[in-house]
Amino acid sequence: MVTALATGLLCGIWSFLAPLFNLFTWAGFAGCTTFFAIGEGGLATVKKAMLCNVTGVACGMLIIWLSEILPFPYSGAVFSGLITVVMCLLGILSLINYTPGIFVGCFTTFAANGQAFILIISLLCGALLGFLCDELGKFFLKWQEKYGKTIVPGKEKNVV
Repeated sequence: MVTALATGLLCGIWSFLAPLFNLFTWAGFAGCTTFFAIGEGGLATVKKAMLCNVTGVACGMLIIWLSEILPFPYSGAVFSGLITVVMCLLGILSLINYTPGIFVGCFTTFAANGQAFILIISLLCGALLGFLCDELGKFFLKWQEKYGKTIVPGKEKNVV
């Protein structure tokens, strides 16, 4: 419950701030999702989420670039297939061994219409957002344990 409250609060703030800096709100949520999907928590997970997403953006840009310089019928499909193999193989590397995070970076590149710089900043902020949601949730939990009271039937119901 406390992580949900922390996540709601910080994601609401992100939704307000991202457009002020011309960032993609939705891409920040994609980076945040990558952080939580890795499931380990901590700064190492922020690093892994960021590296996976940025690797995926590079793969997406490579697909776009190859399709533009070698324009033959269905070139986008051919290069998507080839680079998909590469993305799966990249998941073998320990620093980026969360392949779905690589795919998130790649497909968001297409959604961002190739605006890689704004996308990367948004994804990086999103991974940090996930970390902050997790940490604030832990803080709220400690606060609840210290100051909150447990609900006991028939007793005073003071819950934080």
